Amino acid sequence: MRWKFVGGNVVVFILFICQLGIAAHNSKSTILLNDKWEFRQAGTEAWSKATVPGSVQLSMLNNEAIENPFYGTNELKDDWISQENWEYRTTFDVNADVFGKDELELVFEGLDTYAKVYLNGNLILEADNYFRKWRVNVRDWVALGRNALQIFFYSPEKKVQQAWNDLGYELPGGMRTMTRKPQFHYGWDWGPRMVTMGISGDITLEAWDRAKIASVFYHQVQIDENEAQLSAEVEITSTKIQKVNLVVSFGDIEEVRKIKLRKGINRFSVPMTIPNPKLWWSRGLGDQHMYQARTKILFKEETLDSDFKRIGLRTIELVTEPDDKGTGFYFKVNGIPVFMKGANYIPMDIMQGRVGAEQYARIIKDATDANMNMIRVWGGGIYEKKTFYDLCDENGILVWQDFMFACAMYPGDSDYLSNVKKEAIDNIRRLRNHPSIALWCGNNEVSEGWHRWGWQDAFNNAQKNKVWKAYQKIFREILPDAVKEHHPGMGYWESSPKYGRGNPQHQFEGDSHYWGVWHDAEPFSMFEKKVPRFMSEFGFQSFPEMKTIMAFAEEDDLSLDSKVMDTHQKHPRGNSLIREYMERDFNIPNDFADFVYVSQILQAEGMRIGLEAHRRSQPYCMGTLYWQLNDCWPVASWSSVDYYGNWKALHYAVKKVFAEFMISPVMEEDKLNIYVISERMETKKVVLNLKLRDVRGKVYGEHKTAVSIPPNQSTLILDIPREGLFNPDIPLSLQFIEVLLEPIEVQNQVSLGEESYASATWFPKTPRETQLLDPDLSINIKKMSGGYRIDIGAKTLARFVQLETDIEGTFSNNYFDIMPGEKNMVFFKTAQAVDNFKNQLKVRTLFDVK
Repeated sequence: MRWKFVGGNVVVFILFICQLGIAAHNSKSTILLNDKWEFRQAGTEAWSKATVPGSVQLSMLNNEAIENPFYGTNELKDDWISQENWEYRTTFDVNADVFGKDELELVFEGLDTYAKVYLNGNLILEADNYFRKWRVNVRDWVALGRNALQIFFYSPEKKVQQAWNDLGYELPGGMRTMTRKPQFHYGWDWGPRMVTMGISGDITLEAWDRAKIASVFYHQVQIDENEAQLSAEVEITSTKIQKVNLVVSFGDIEEVRKIKLRKGINRFSVPMTIPNPKLWWSRGLGDQHMYQARTKILFKEETLDSDFKRIGLRTIELVTEPDDKGTGFYFKVNGIPVFMKGANYIPMDIMQGRVGAEQYARIIKDATDANMNMIRVWGGGIYEKKTFYDLCDENGILVWQDFMFACAMYPGDSDYLSNVKKEAIDNIRRLRNHPSIALWCGNNEVSEGWHRWGWQDAFNNAQKNKVWKAYQKIFREILPDAVKEHHPGMGYWESSPKYGRGNPQHQFEGDSHYWGVWHDAEPFSMFEKKVPRFMSEFGFQSFPEMKTIMAFAEEDDLSLDSKVMDTHQKHPRGNSLIREYMERDFNIPNDFADFVYVSQILQAEGMRIGLEAHRRSQPYCMGTLYWQLNDCWPVASWSSVDYYGNWKALHYAVKKVFAEFMISPVMEEDKLNIYVISERMETKKVVLNLKLRDVRGKVYGEHKTAVSIPPNQSTLILDIPREGLFNPDIPLSLQFIEVLLEPIEVQNQVSLGEESYASATWFPKTPRETQLLDPDLSINIKKMSGGYRIDIGAKTLARFVQLETDIEGTFSNNYFDIMPGEKNMVFFKTAQAVDNFKNQLKVRTLFDVK
């Protein structure tokens, strides 16, 4: 329900949603209270309009009380906001129908973070956790007619200052460890510091009679192709002792129970058998079938409450069994071992209140367009909104879900531990029906930090024991017990990684975060030598494209050492590391825009080496999740998609490496080995076409062979000794290998490249050492429905062709090579009307960079 205020009268609008099957006579009413909020700094007079859901900072920005914190160095000006206390207020009306219900509850989906809530002057709630859902029975305080709701928010840092001082030591991670709020709010090496306060989720008034559904969990007890055995675990809150009907339907199956309720919480299990179930599959393996599941409480003919969910039937198992090389780490979906292809995900905005359905749809589409099947929700961010997980369900994207702990040690006092337990239960129960949830993980890099990063050196023995005891209590007791009780059958992993790069075991057991490349400045070739059982984090930085940079910078700021660039580079060695790696393989450009362009190529090529190494090593390695998918503001970072949704070169490379078929040529022990990786579930017969070419277009040799590609694995198809591989009569710097995977049925066609399943190139020299010639590009543009078709041809090899425009839209491909004498076709999708698109299209190749 939603209230509409007209001339002081309250009009009730019932939103009848057919797809949910909710009856119009449902006696439960839900009133959204997100409107008409005001806020002010505590102790001041003037009230301003507040954005709800949102934060103080977002409301101030929307009211033009602060400048855009993303622009220039403005971020540094706004830290004072988090040091102050703030107040919110609104009013809402309750009519006689609502007031006459048996129960009235205020529900707070999110409060950030330390808050006292007052209804009509009465203190009804003291909140202390961003991640919890707060529910308060307000029957005794709500009034018929006008009601006043006020919330007082405390500065998070000032609120925990005394508790921090009382510890007697400093926990790794600093004062943020004392607060149950998103850890990245305190600043990270890719994000700004913005310690927010405010109403972070919806606020509703729920009114109901007799009984309501508190929770429904469709526990998938056993599933195979013949039948699925389920148990609908239903929790009902009742105001009295009474008899009602409980109706549970799942697809075409319906079960009706006459039940007797006692006052308070009641729990019922309803077994259900689904014959010949349609299974939910992760992306690439099958359909994402979702059943409609409904639960209703009926009193005579009246629906007291109802619940609707969309449920996917599937089994998912984390397998960690010893083998002759160590201990494996892989996921089975419906009994099939699946190589996980994906990335680590962080919150999409430091001001989360402006992230809506459109942004969620875009980032999940970015993942699916890049052929991903898993996303890791990182532990320093947030448990995401329902929309995020719904989209993952619908698109077959599995979710590795961290609990919200990252890169720190945490308190172990009873109040903190109790808070953590309630947070875990809240979020497990909220997310457990999503088929996309594949794993609950205790934390990010906490165990690794304690054992390998020197954290213990700051403590005496008694302190060390106390800190480690808190770790064990949270991550070996509270969290796994909560998963076991509230999401039975789902896997729990204590800490990611199990071992970091400082422990040799990281290659042979558990999941690994490998940061020898980047942090230790190791060469990209180390990705091929340090292949783990499952890579859950690794990465390399680049700058976002110039369009994004110009959204926060001026022309005078376009240098690596400017204050603005320094503000938008949060890693202390970030720019110097990019430059150091660039010097190894590329010429350092003089022009800043060229430097940005080459930084993206550098990131893409370096990460491609790692991603291919992981896929080649299947089934030894069974997953690769790179750091990171997205950004929370415009910044130089490890992301493959920038804050504004622009794909970097890396994301285009990921799309190719994560494709259903992937060719990976690599020099190993003086042999050029050609691997083909397939995620098909059946054998595929194809033709492997290998060519020795030079940058001018001449083909010196060609080898075609029919091959059978085994299902769901990596296969070494061909190995060629390096000796005699290249033409000795021309410089090696002009030569390269092209490999195509082609359907057998098109072998007699003229243009084979356009019909290939996959393609790859291998160069014996670095990009700097390769002798590129002027590609003399030809560009033809044709207006089409929804955008433009761009045909680009090159007379000689064109490397890393970048297409760029200020027009809002997306390219189907970018940062690609064009073979000598051939053409590539790219589609630019845009809704914007454009005059003379060709003049607004910028094209750059590596040859152009000086």
